[in-house]
Amino acid sequence: MRLGVRQKLVLLSLLIVVVVSFTFTAVQLDLTRTWREEDLRDRAVIFAREIAATIGDHHELESHALIDRKIHQIMAVRPSVLQLDIVRLPPGGGAVVATSEPTHRLPFTTGDEAAVRNGVVISRLLTDAGGRSWEVMAPIQLDGAVAGAVAARFSLNRFDAREARSRTLALWLTAVSVLVMGSLMTLAVHGVVNRPIERFVRAMRGAEAEPVAVTSNDEFGAMARRFNDMIARARERLFAMQRDLSHAERLALSGRIVAEVAHEVGTPLHSVMGHLELLREDLPAAAVSETIERRLRVIESQLGRLREIIDRLLDLTRRSPQPAVPVDVTGLVQETVELVRPALTAARLELSVEADPALPRLLAQRSELQQVVLNLLTNALDATPPGGAIRVATRARGSEVEIEVADTGCGIPGPELKRVFDPFVTTKDPERGTGLGLFICAQIVHGHGGRIDVASEEGRGSAFRVLLPVDRVAVHQAAHS
Repeated sequence: MRLGVRQKLVLLSLLIVVVVSFTFTAVQLDLTRTWREEDLRDRAVIFAREIAATIGDHHELESHALIDRKIHQIMAVRPSVLQLDIVRLPPGGGAVVATSEPTHRLPFTTGDEAAVRNGVVISRLLTDAGGRSWEVMAPIQLDGAVAGAVAARFSLNRFDAREARSRTLALWLTAVSVLVMGSLMTLAVHGVVNRPIERFVRAMRGAEAEPVAVTSNDEFGAMARRFNDMIARARERLFAMQRDLSHAERLALSGRIVAEVAHEVGTPLHSVMGHLELLREDLPAAAVSETIERRLRVIESQLGRLREIIDRLLDLTRRSPQPAVPVDVTGLVQETVELVRPALTAARLELSVEADPALPRLLAQRSELQQVVLNLLTNALDATPPGGAIRVATRARGSEVEIEVADTGCGIPGPELKRVFDPFVTTKDPERGTGLGLFICAQIVHGHGGRIDVASEEGRGSAFRVLLPVDRVAVHQAAHS
């Protein structure tokens, strides 16, 4: 299961909250329990001292019946007192005067006796099969001297039961608090993190990447501004590429029209000029007056002017030769792919590049080869619906270098496939293409001594292959050897 950013943030935050909350609860419960135990010990000490203070003289201390009755009265009203012993401490050693448990006396060691004789109150926390209890020993002061001791044992069972209930309740409250905080954090993360991310995703899923609304000045706001800047730059570059392609197509269209016009006009023009020369030769000199001669010269000069205009138009339509330079075909293809990558991402197309870095350099006109690759990529982009794939590859093919651009688009119908490299043949809408792109590609490839072909299946996609001869490399290497 793949977790998203929101789930990861919520789980991490919940983990921190759980650890901190339960640690804090455990520490608080432990401190509270220690404080309450100390409070119960203090109460037990006060209780033992109060009992010791009720014994007023030696006669009362030595009266077994009186002390025994007092013990039973106390035990009847204080159920938390498990055992109560009254001990007399004459100089020769201690002796129990009365006890609530005749079969079991509280331990009273020599060390305990020595401490009590010095006026020290002893308290011990005991644990046995019956549970936990405080054992307290307090001195009985008579006539300014320690005459005996009160030994009492107080049960902590009720306290431990309440403590267990409090601990369970505290843990449940902590768990509920964690759930509430987790829900609040989920809502907070959704508003602070997930919504900006969703805006980015929605902006990139459209047919064209749309700017993201900047709603904050935090990191997401800065990311949105940078994303908008990137989209603006990508659109500018894409617009510039489309403008250059459109300009090249218009130039090609103009050149073809001018060439057709020049051919159609030039042929009859040469015929007229030839017949004019024959007419001048056939006319006898006596029949050519000065006026006729002047008019013949005007006709000749204007026909010559028309021929010069046609020659200039043909010169304008011919591509000016560019210097051939060593071209890294793989690098050129990768660079062109990066130019159109934003448009491919916006159209939700999967792009794969299989580039051979070991291809030799070709002597070629770099801008024209890039125009070929760009035209093929643009056609693949236009022909492939969202969710489709475009594959670009460069490889060595015998004595040729191959550039392949394949797509999973709509394909080319059979009738158009045979004429796909002819001018004005297109499967696009009229407003999206003139039908000159592939014609220009073919002219450029043929001008480099190469060839271009296509394999297409309607409804499944097309694959264009450009093959350039490797012998142009030999020319380049010989020139630099």
